[in-house]
Amino acid sequence: MVLTNASAQTALQTLRTTTDDLQTAQERVSTGLKVSSAVDNPAFFLVTATQRADRAVIDGTRENLDYALGAVRTALAAQTQIDEAILNIKTAVVALENGTAEEELQSLIEGQIELVRDALNAASFNGVNLLAERETETFIIGVEREQSSYGFQTLDLVGQGLALRTDPVDTTAPPYPGAVLDLNSSTMLGAPGLLNPTTFNTINGLNTGTNITGGVDARTFAISFETGADITTEQIIYEEGGNVRGLNISLRNGNLVFGGYNLVASDPTAPWAYQEVQATVEANTRYTAQLVLDGNASNTGEFRAYLDGVFVDAATGVGILYDHPGAVGVGRINGDAVVNGTVKSRVAGPGGNDFQGLVDKVVAYNEVYTGAEFDQINSYLAEDWLPDQGIQYYIGVDSRKESATLVELLEAIVPLDQDGFSVAGALEVLDAAQAKANTAFAQIGFYESRLTRQSDYLFDLSDSVEQGIAALVEADLGEESARLQALEIQTELATQGLLLTNGRTASLLQLFN
Repeated sequence: MVLTNASAQTALQTLRTTTDDLQTAQERVSTGLKVSSAVDNPAFFLVTATQRADRAVIDGTRENLDYALGAVRTALAAQTQIDEAILNIKTAVVALENGTAEEELQSLIEGQIELVRDALNAASFNGVNLLAERETETFIIGVEREQSSYGFQTLDLVGQGLALRTDPVDTTAPPYPGAVLDLNSSTMLGAPGLLNPTTFNTINGLNTGTNITGGVDARTFAISFETGADITTEQIIYEEGGNVRGLNISLRNGNLVFGGYNLVASDPTAPWAYQEVQATVEANTRYTAQLVLDGNASNTGEFRAYLDGVFVDAATGVGILYDHPGAVGVGRINGDAVVNGTVKSRVAGPGGNDFQGLVDKVVAYNEVYTGAEFDQINSYLAEDWLPDQGIQYYIGVDSRKESATLVELLEAIVPLDQDGFSVAGALEVLDAAQAKANTAFAQIGFYESRLTRQSDYLFDLSDSVEQGIAALVEADLGEESARLQALEIQTELATQGLLLTNGRTASLLQLFN
């Protein structure tokens, strides 16, 4: 046993084990973690790495929510000023019954309208204005792991469009270059509203020449017109195409009808059936109307219809529109057209399908326009054509009050000496303005409530994930401290034991001295 000291080997092994345990305890106390690398616990390390990534995504989503809440709360801050301004205008209108000086009251009303404008324009948070504008802002408000990727929940914040629409533009030229069609009665014929019924030759990029680029899948098409006394009989306002492809706008049973189709099976993409959307109109009334063709090769696109710049409806199942040679008809059918799902030809004269009203301007782009661009186009159509929208324009016509902006309704009150002004009529319009403001703030209030609840949920979710991570990898410092003290004592004892076992060999050697 002189060459092999079994006791010393056992003591040394005990010391090594105790030293390793001591080092582990020291690391846990100093880092606060019981799993700091894959070596400590591969399974727990993998789970916590994934959970930390998820928590980072959750925290990023919360920051995005804070941005959305900033825009919403900025908009809500304008509510008091706008409500007070409308009430002040109502009070001033009622004061007219008491013989209060009209000039002073008009000055007061104009001042309150200016306050509303200022409040709307100031309700902007980093360029997002949910009160004044009509843009839709999409925010990510939730996230969940879907195996190896993430799924996101979004919320659309729809601008309420309470401010005036785009200022008037030049009435002699479309607001954006690149129009594939621009028919303007004022510049072509010297007077507005004289484009009926008329046929124009084929136009490259409109109804011919489109196959070079694979047909047309995007078009913003717009027209300004005035209905006649009869809006029940089917009448063609605009038509391009024939019996297999085309677009058209018509009147039918008191509705403005937007239609389109591409029925040829031999085209590069599958045919799509006649699709249409409708908007209610009134007799002897001027309008602007817009059709947005937003198609695709899979025939899952859509038509979007607007009346006086306000979205009305959409139809799905829209694809690509290919060449459809033939002249363009304004106020009439040129050749044949699919109207109301049926191929029809022009029927002239009394009882025919020619348009009985007036057409002022027609403009089209092979692009999808939205937002401010769309407002500019609508302004081009409306300027010098739509009547002044004074108080008489809105009294008794709910559809006009609903489509008008808040500022447009307020501005209809002045001047107080306008034709048809009455206190009762003014209060009717002001009630509509108040209802529009209330509806807008109620919607924004819903956004605020929704975002706040979601923010609270994500905060709790982030805490829960963090607690789950902690349960897996964080050390119990009280327990580890006690273990550290015990291991320090064990290390001292193991060192003493090793010294004792080595001392036995030295004693044995003394016997040979």
